[in-house]
Amino acid sequence: MIKNKNRNNKYYWECEKRKHTKRHNSNNEYCNARAVTILVDGNHIVKDNSFLNHNHGPDPCRLLVKKNIKYIVSKALSSRDKPSQIIQEATSRIPVNSQPYMPSVEATRKIISRCRKHQKPPEPTSLSQIDIPLNLCKSFNGQTFLLKESTIESHKIYIFSTKDEISKLVNANYCTYGTFKTVPSIFLQMYTIHAPVGGNNSRILPLVYVLMTSKQQCCYERLFEDLISICDGFGFDVSPKCIITDFEKAAINAAFKVFSECQQKGCFFHLGQNIWRKIQSSGLATKYGENEEFSLQLRCMWSLAFLHPSDIPNAFDQLKDSLPYDIQNYFEENYVHGKIRRKFRNGIVSRYEPLFPPSFWSIHFNHENNIPRTQN
Repeated sequence: MIKNKNRNNKYYWECEKRKHTKRHNSNNEYCNARAVTILVDGNHIVKDNSFLNHNHGPDPCRLLVKKNIKYIVSKALSSRDKPSQIIQEATSRIPVNSQPYMPSVEATRKIISRCRKHQKPPEPTSLSQIDIPLNLCKSFNGQTFLLKESTIESHKIYIFSTKDEISKLVNANYCTYGTFKTVPSIFLQMYTIHAPVGGNNSRILPLVYVLMTSKQQCCYERLFEDLISICDGFGFDVSPKCIITDFEKAAINAAFKVFSECQQKGCFFHLGQNIWRKIQSSGLATKYGENEEFSLQLRCMWSLAFLHPSDIPNAFDQLKDSLPYDIQNYFEENYVHGKIRRKFRNGIVSRYEPLFPPSFWSIHFNHENNIPRTQN
């Protein structure tokens, strides 16, 4: 029985399977059992049990299931375990014959999500409202997690990491990546810095998380300068050998300025993404998906990245006549030869530097220099 309502010390109870509907139920799907109690000195005394007969038998698993759901809620609030871990642990706590009565995996995930959502502070709507709780400024092992907060004109930068993670950046190759889907609405992006972790069997892992309200070059410069300052404070000498970026010019220029001796490389995955977006915007996506010969011709642009940078211009010149003009012109101006500055009478063409020269996106030397092809 569950409480329906109470008036002073009078309590009205009903079966949890009761439904408040006027529609006649001939299948006994719902139960109309009710009871009334009077609270006397902290004890409930049944006053009216004339409707106490249930139209169904007792459910012996019900109590176990309720206790297990309560355990799941408690675990969700007190730990950062993945929902799958919590569900697996909770399922193992009850007998096998009771497990089918538990909510579905998807429903249990939603229970965990709702519990944790209520724990989060309300999302700020302006920079002046930002007040990061102390428990989010520390890592689980007690290290300082919010390492730096910077202001550049009207823009904000928050750098999150720990001393242990920062130590892994020393003399490493960096992979940087900006994402826009996982940030509060008042921030423009979360910028992450990844590096190899694990020696000979290393994996590329995120080590620094940065919330940014702008993608201007000055903000990236401040970010990299703050990173150097943080490393100096911990006694580390940060000097990346190579930085792999996602073709964002402001970040590339800032890295060149702050880490002048560092090699810059473009992410092979994002090179492909840029080409694919141009194919889509040119209205060629359907033809690309249906015509194998046409698809192969366009994919040859991706393969140019495996050549030596000095060989790419000639290879592209041999390839370009087989490409649609929009694609050919886009790739030539931005990635190979650059935009035409002037044409002379003798046929010589003067060009600007391409936005991303072949030396930036060629992955010819990546393997022998132990540099990843991509951030992903």
